[in-house]
Amino acid sequence: MDVLIIGGGVAGLSCALYTRKAGMKTLVLDQQKSQISQVKAVFNYPGVAQPISGDQWLSEARQQVTQLGGEIVTATVTGFTTKDRPYTVQTEDGQSYTAPYLVLAVNLGYELLTKHDFTLSVNEHVPSKKIRYVNETSFDGKTPYEGIYVAGLLANVPSQSVIAAGQGAFVGVQIASDFLQKPFMWHD
Repeated sequence: MDVLIIGGGVAGLSCALYTRKAGMKTLVLDQQKSQISQVKAVFNYPGVAQPISGDQWLSEARQQVTQLGGEIVTATVTGFTTKDRPYTVQTEDGQSYTAPYLVLAVNLGYELLTKHDFTLSVNEHVPSKKIRYVNETSFDGKTPYEGIYVAGLLANVPSQSVIAAGQGAFVGVQIASDFLQKPFMWHD
Protein backbone atom coordinates (compact mmCIF):
# COMPACT_ATOMS: atom_id res chain seq x y z
CA MET A 1 0.00 0.00 0.00
CA ASP A 2 1.00 3.60 -0.60
CA VAL A 3 -1.59 5.28 1.61
CA LEU A 4 -3.78 4.07 4.48
CA ILE A 5 -6.86 6.10 5.33
CA ILE A 6 -8.52 5.45 8.67
CA GLY A 7 -12.13 6.53 8.30
CA GLY A 8 -14.45 6.08 5.33
CA GLY A 9 -16.66 9.11 5.75
CA VAL A 10 -16.81 12.28 3.68
CA ALA A 11 -13.20 13.43 4.17
CA GLY A 12 -11.62 9.99 4.04
CA LEU A 13 -13.39 8.96 0.84
CA SER A 14 -12.67 12.32 -0.81
CA CYS A 15 -8.99 11.90 0.04
CA ALA A 16 -9.03 8.34 -1.32
CA LEU A 17 -10.45 9.49 -4.67
CA TYR A 18 -7.49 11.76 -5.25
CA THR A 19 -4.74 9.46 -4.02
CA ARG A 20 -6.10 6.59 -6.09
CA LYS A 21 -6.54 8.76 -9.20
CA ALA A 22 -2.83 9.66 -8.82
CA GLY A 23 -2.03 5.96 -9.09
CA MET A 24 -1.36 5.37 -5.41
CA LYS A 25 -2.36 2.03 -3.89
CA THR A 26 -5.05 3.26 -1.51
CA LEU A 27 -6.73 1.40 1.34
CA VAL A 28 -9.59 2.85 3.40
CA LEU A 29 -10.22 1.20 6.78
CA ASP A 30 -13.78 2.00 7.78
CA GLN A 31 -16.15 1.12 10.63
CA GLN A 32 -19.12 2.28 8.53
CA LYS A 33 -20.20 4.82 11.15
CA SER A 34 -19.97 8.05 9.19
CA GLN A 35 -21.92 10.98 10.56
CA ILE A 36 -23.35 11.76 7.12
CA SER A 37 -25.28 8.48 7.23
CA GLN A 38 -27.65 10.19 9.71
CA VAL A 39 -28.57 12.85 7.13
CA LYS A 40 -31.88 12.18 5.42
CA ALA A 41 -31.36 14.61 2.53
CA VAL A 42 -28.16 16.34 1.44
CA PHE A 43 -29.22 19.74 0.06
CA ASN A 44 -26.06 21.78 0.52
CA TYR A 45 -23.67 20.34 -2.08
CA PRO A 46 -23.08 22.52 -5.14
CA GLY A 47 -23.93 20.48 -8.23
CA VAL A 48 -26.29 18.12 -6.39
CA ALA A 49 -29.61 19.43 -7.70
CA GLN A 50 -31.75 16.60 -6.36
CA PRO A 51 -31.11 15.86 -2.70
CA ILE A 52 -29.76 12.43 -1.83
CA SER A 53 -29.54 10.75 1.55
CA GLY A 54 -26.28 10.58 3.44
CA ASP A 55 -26.26 6.81 2.99
CA GLN A 56 -26.69 7.23 -0.75
CA TRP A 57 -23.83 9.77 -0.83
CA LEU A 58 -21.59 7.30 1.02
CA SER A 59 -22.57 4.44 -1.28
CA GLU A 60 -21.79 6.47 -4.39
CA ALA A 61 -18.50 7.78 -2.98
CA ARG A 62 -17.42 4.25 -2.01
CA GLN A 63 -18.31 3.08 -5.50
CA GLN A 64 -16.20 5.87 -7.03
CA VAL A 65 -13.19 4.86 -4.93
CA THR A 66 -13.49 1.17 -5.76
CA GLN A 67 -14.13 1.84 -9.48
CA LEU A 68 -10.77 3.63 -9.55
CA GLY A 69 -9.15 0.57 -7.95
CA GLY A 70 -9.08 1.70 -4.33
CA GLU A 71 -9.83 -0.79 -1.58
CA ILE A 72 -12.26 -0.34 1.29
CA VAL A 73 -12.11 -2.75 4.21
CA THR A 74 -14.59 -2.78 7.08
CA ALA A 75 -12.41 -2.87 10.19
CA THR A 76 -11.97 -1.34 13.62
CA VAL A 77 -8.53 0.20 13.97
CA THR A 78 -7.00 -0.36 17.40
CA GLY A 79 -3.69 1.39 16.91
CA PHE A 80 -1.07 2.78 14.58
CA THR A 81 2.61 3.66 14.72
CA THR A 82 4.03 7.17 14.44
CA LYS A 83 7.73 6.61 15.11
CA ASP A 84 8.99 4.91 11.97
CA ARG A 85 7.93 5.35 8.38
CA PRO A 86 6.34 3.39 6.76
CA TYR A 87 3.57 3.42 9.34
CA THR A 88 1.70 0.35 10.53
CA VAL A 89 -2.00 0.22 11.41
CA GLN A 90 -3.44 -2.61 13.53
CA THR A 91 -7.07 -3.71 13.49
CA GLU A 92 -9.29 -5.47 16.01
CA ASP A 93 -9.25 -8.67 13.96
CA GLY A 94 -5.44 -8.91 14.19
CA GLN A 95 -4.63 -7.58 10.72
CA SER A 96 -1.76 -5.15 10.11
CA TYR A 97 -1.38 -2.78 7.19
CA THR A 98 1.69 -0.71 6.32
CA ALA A 99 2.17 2.38 4.13
CA PRO A 100 4.38 5.49 3.95
CA TYR A 101 1.33 7.79 4.13
CA LEU A 102 -1.35 7.66 6.81
CA VAL A 103 -4.53 9.74 6.92
CA LEU A 104 -6.58 9.98 10.11
CA ALA A 105 -10.19 10.87 9.20
CA VAL A 106 -12.09 9.57 12.21
CA ASN A 107 -14.09 12.51 13.67
CA LEU A 108 -15.89 10.83 16.59
CA GLY A 109 -13.14 8.21 16.80
CA TYR A 110 -10.60 10.80 17.93
CA GLU A 111 -9.79 8.72 21.04
CA LEU A 112 -7.54 6.66 18.78
CA LEU A 113 -5.25 9.70 18.55
CA THR A 114 -4.94 10.11 22.32
CA LYS A 115 -2.65 7.07 22.45
CA HIS A 116 -0.04 9.18 20.65
CA ASP A 117 1.48 12.62 21.12
CA PHE A 118 -1.41 14.47 19.49
CA THR A 119 -2.97 17.24 21.57
CA LEU A 120 -6.68 17.58 20.98
CA SER A 121 -9.09 20.44 21.62
CA VAL A 122 -12.83 20.84 21.19
CA ASN A 123 -13.74 21.80 17.63
CA GLU A 124 -15.74 24.96 18.36
CA HIS A 125 -17.22 24.82 14.84
CA VAL A 126 -19.33 21.84 15.97
CA PRO A 127 -22.30 22.93 18.15
CA SER A 128 -22.46 19.63 20.07
CA LYS A 129 -18.81 20.00 21.18
CA LYS A 130 -18.44 16.22 20.62
CA ILE A 131 -15.69 16.56 18.01
CA ARG A 132 -12.03 17.29 18.68
CA TYR A 133 -9.32 18.65 16.42
CA VAL A 134 -5.58 18.12 16.38
CA ASN A 135 -3.87 21.24 17.73
CA GLU A 136 -0.70 20.68 15.73
CA THR A 137 -2.44 21.03 12.36
CA SER A 138 -4.54 23.36 10.24
CA PHE A 139 -6.55 23.11 7.01
CA ASP A 140 -3.62 21.44 5.24
CA GLY A 141 -3.99 18.44 7.57
CA LYS A 142 -0.24 18.05 8.07
CA THR A 143 0.83 16.77 11.47
CA PRO A 144 4.27 16.89 13.11
CA TYR A 145 4.86 13.39 11.70
CA GLU A 146 6.06 13.36 8.09
CA GLY A 147 3.51 11.52 5.97
CA ILE A 148 0.74 11.53 8.60
CA TYR A 149 -2.23 13.80 7.91
CA VAL A 150 -5.62 14.47 9.46
CA ALA A 151 -8.73 14.99 7.34
CA GLY A 152 -12.19 16.34 8.06
CA LEU A 153 -13.24 17.80 11.38
CA LEU A 154 -9.94 16.74 12.98
CA ALA A 155 -8.43 19.64 10.99
CA ASN A 156 -10.69 22.12 12.84
CA VAL A 157 -13.01 22.83 9.92
CA PRO A 158 -16.74 23.57 10.29
CA SER A 159 -19.17 20.66 10.46
CA GLN A 160 -20.36 20.90 6.86
CA SER A 161 -19.90 17.84 4.71
CA VAL A 162 -18.95 19.83 1.62
CA ILE A 163 -16.13 21.51 3.59
CA ALA A 164 -14.92 18.18 4.99
CA ALA A 165 -14.97 16.75 1.45
CA GLY A 166 -12.92 19.66 0.14
CA GLN A 167 -10.41 19.44 2.96
CA GLY A 168 -10.10 15.67 2.44
CA ALA A 169 -9.53 16.21 -1.28
CA PHE A 170 -6.88 18.85 -0.45
CA VAL A 171 -5.07 16.34 1.75
CA GLY A 172 -5.27 13.77 -1.05
CA VAL A 173 -3.77 16.22 -3.56
CA GLN A 174 -0.92 17.08 -1.17
CA ILE A 175 -0.11 13.41 -0.62
CA ALA A 176 -0.30 12.66 -4.36
CA SER A 177 1.96 15.63 -5.16
CA ASP A 178 4.52 14.49 -2.59
CA PHE A 179 4.35 10.89 -3.82
CA LEU A 180 4.72 11.88 -7.50
CA GLN A 181 7.30 14.59 -6.72
CA LYS A 182 5.34 17.07 -8.85
CA PRO A 183 2.06 18.99 -8.49
CA PHE A 184 -0.92 16.69 -8.96
CA MET A 185 -3.98 17.96 -10.80
CA TRP A 186 -7.09 16.02 -11.74
CA HIS A 187 -9.44 17.57 -14.28
CA ASP A 188 -11.23 14.93 -16.38
